[in-house]
Amino acid sequence: MKKGVIAGLTAIALVGIGAAAVPVLQEYAAARIKAEIERDGTTTVGRVEVGLLGRRVALTDIKSSHAAGLSVGHWEASGLGWPLAELMRGRTPLAGFRWGEPLQADRVELKDVRAGNRGTGGTWKVDSLILEGLDLARFEVSDAGPYGPVVLVARTLSALSVRRLELHGAAIASPGSSDTFGMAIVVAERYEGGRMATIAIGGIEVTVGEGRAPLFRVADVAVRGLDVRRSLAAYSSTDWQPNAPIGRIRIEHANVSGFSGEILARYGVSLGSVNIDTVRESDKVSRSRTRIDGFALAPPLRNMESLKLRLALQAMGLRELKLGFDCAGTEDRARAEVTIDRCTLTVPELAEINLTGRIIGADEAFWHAVDDGDFAAFYESKAALASARLVLADRSLLERALKALAATTGQPLPATRANLARDVRRFQPAGVLINQGLEQVLDSTARFVEQGGTLTFDARPDPPLAIDRIDYLTSPGADLVSALGLSATLAR
Repeated sequence: MKKGVIAGLTAIALVGIGAAAVPVLQEYAAARIKAEIERDGTTTVGRVEVGLLGRRVALTDIKSSHAAGLSVGHWEASGLGWPLAELMRGRTPLAGFRWGEPLQADRVELKDVRAGNRGTGGTWKVDSLILEGLDLARFEVSDAGPYGPVVLVARTLSALSVRRLELHGAAIASPGSSDTFGMAIVVAERYEGGRMATIAIGGIEVTVGEGRAPLFRVADVAVRGLDVRRSLAAYSSTDWQPNAPIGRIRIEHANVSGFSGEILARYGVSLGSVNIDTVRESDKVSRSRTRIDGFALAPPLRNMESLKLRLALQAMGLRELKLGFDCAGTEDRARAEVTIDRCTLTVPELAEINLTGRIIGADEAFWHAVDDGDFAAFYESKAALASARLVLADRSLLERALKALAATTGQPLPATRANLARDVRRFQPAGVLINQGLEQVLDSTARFVEQGGTLTFDARPDPPLAIDRIDYLTSPGADLVSALGLSATLAR
């Protein structure tokens, strides 16, 4: 029993001695880190704090003349997976991190970050940045190619996982000017190597000149299911160069709303929201839809351009012009088809334009072009246009446009209508074969001018028009009507 008591007391004493030694070790480590960071004479640190038990390091008032005038008000990392030996040599994830090295931290926080100067490379600043659940795996840094910085950033993002990111007050100023691009807040959840569960951005602003009103502003951006892995793979390649294909970006849902700014106010433009939705029914079938809501044009009397637009609308008997856009399509890789199910431009009470179409025989080259953004690969594909239809449904737009044209030319409305219909029938596009089929299309169009109604253009090429034959349509003397199987019909 006595031996047990003695052993227990000894253990307690050792723990007490160790606990008492922790503050001393922390102060020593902090002093060593500060000394090593400042050794080269280009970087200064106001204060360094070390918490060994929480694997925490905090640096305050960091300034570097070497890294383009970099300054950081406060940097702190906790739950840090970083070797103590590296910390003691003054190498922290902020100062001394090397490309390709792994890094883990439960939480990283930066405040008041500034870098650059307006005269040369521009400036950027971040009021605060918080990263939670940071995990950067080791990645390859050798053979980065001629555009090494871009390649290394892409490889870093491919190796990175972050449970949550929150950024406030980010702004970038162009070199030699006070033009800026800024974001008030960014919150991202569950980023893993190019896939992100959600991201919300608030207060995007583009300004021209310090202190001026924003040239363009977006209040809110919300994205779900963002996937940029193909783009990161393209940028990570040693062979990457500017203007090279960068791969397809996939989005399950995106909503952009709250548009404003001087450039829109100048022309009296307002816009409600832009929405993109993609539903993957299987690994072979996906359906997407894009909508633009709340677009209106009401030109103010503030400059010559907007005045001309306003006069044009007034000549048509309109105070404003409203538009709506709704486009839906399907990718069916099992059936090797792409369809435009419905693509509609609506001008309320004026007109509606609707486009549908179908591409068949979508082969490997076609999907390579779509997925990798390599548009030159389309010409290696045997995919073909099977059908397309364009429907122009007039409600009152044609009559209003003819009245505006009559007022401009000083001619009576009947004469204006007759002259325009005559010009349509006589139209002979350069480099296009003029045949009976084209004359039929032009006559239907001319009767639309005379009568209004709904004009439908159908393209049903037989055989289907292969993508590698598209160049034929622009060749001299091309028979567009036969190649596209083109026809036009008019309905009242």
